Amino acid sequence: MLLFLISCLSDHYLTHKIVEERILYDTAYVEVIVEVEKEVEVEVEVEVEVEVEVEVPENYPLWSQTYIQPSLGNGVDILWVVDPSGSMMNNWPQVVLGVEQMMLALPTNVNWRLEIIPTDHIRAKNLQSFPILPGDSLQTAQAHLQNNIQGHWEKGMDAVKDYMTQNLDALQWMRPNVALLIIFVSDENDSSSQTSSQFIQWVQYQRTEVYVTSIVNVDPANSLCPTEYSNWDIGTDYMDIANYFSGITIDICETDWTSGVTQAAQQVHLIDEIQLDYTPVDVDHIEVLVDNVVWTDWTWDEPNNKIIFSVMPPEGSIITVSYNYL
Repeated sequence: MLLFLISCLSDHYLTHKIVEERILYDTAYVEVIVEVEKEVEVEVEVEVEVEVEVEVPENYPLWSQTYIQPSLGNGVDILWVVDPSGSMMNNWPQVVLGVEQMMLALPTNVNWRLEIIPTDHIRAKNLQSFPILPGDSLQTAQAHLQNNIQGHWEKGMDAVKDYMTQNLDALQWMRPNVALLIIFVSDENDSSSQTSSQFIQWVQYQRTEVYVTSIVNVDPANSLCPTEYSNWDIGTDYMDIANYFSGITIDICETDWTSGVTQAAQQVHLIDEIQLDYTPVDVDHIEVLVDNVVWTDWTWDEPNNKIIFSVMPPEGSIITVSYNYL
């Protein structure tokens, strides 16, 4: 009986224990939302104003270049005035090449006429010859040199005056309403009956547009001549005339006149670009004026340091380029 009771109790106890274990080990799953603070690095672009100390262009030197746009709508008359004396014989090949170079360098859109006359004023006054025109051959120019450059007087200024006012052919072909380009070529100073100042005054009365280039003996200190020469041989009057008209002087002893003659021809080109003397600080500090009015139709060709006009300033206008340079 006792055993039975024990047995019963044991069964009941075990049963109860199992029930309790189920309760104790039963699992409940609960979703819990927890707020957590966490630092996160994020890249953000933000505009920030920063004061930077820079050098202003006003601290750089200011430079100006001024030019006059040629008035070439009607054309240009060109006179090569060449010394025929015996001492010039060594320079003849250069004279021939110089005339040829000018013919090649003259603008194709300008109606030019070119004649070659001697510094002998008597020969110039009586010369029978009509000018070289665009399209003429280089052989024509050589024939003009051979036939026209004769005599012995070295009076370039008198020769130009007598030729333009008294030569019958010149009175027919030369045009009083066009520009005039004169190229003096001599290894001695001028011995005309007039001074350079008088000639300048006279020629300005003849034409409103005058350009002059002088190919002469320069100051011995700057000369390329292999031998010495006297002060009388320096082309002082011719250089004075060229300088007055902001023209070009070429040392007659240079072995190659190409550069100088090309520059002389460019005097009768309409200006569509300007080579700057110095390198500007930047494009924002370049100013172009045409007749004292701001001109905006240009760009700066930085690699070649040139001002390029997209619209050319009008003929006869004054062009000024000012800039601060490095």
